[in-house]
Amino acid sequence: MKLTVLRRAAVATATASLLFGGLAVASPASAAGNYSCTNWNQKVNKWTATCTVRSGQARAVTDCSNGKTIYGAWVGRGRWAFGGDCGIYFIVAQDTQGRN
Repeated sequence: MKLTVLRRAAVATATASLLFGGLAVASPASAAGNYSCTNWNQKVNKWTATCTVRSGQARAVTDCSNGKTIYGAWVGRGRWAFGGDCGIYFIVAQDTQGRN
């Protein structure tokens, strides 16, 4: 139930941001220091970033307004295009995850 209340609050905040001509965009922090991301670009329903994985693995995570969470594939060392696409729904949250 707590998650539902938090999601409703996030949806209301995102909707208000859209109605007032702006979209609150936060650059997620990279976990464990094993990767970093630059060139963040967000639209209402999709986002992209360029991420460099130095060690371990990393992936993209996208929460959509329809309640679904989209997880990208875990990728290893190298430079990768990360992102998420919610289709006709808008993004509630975007993030990246890392693991060793």
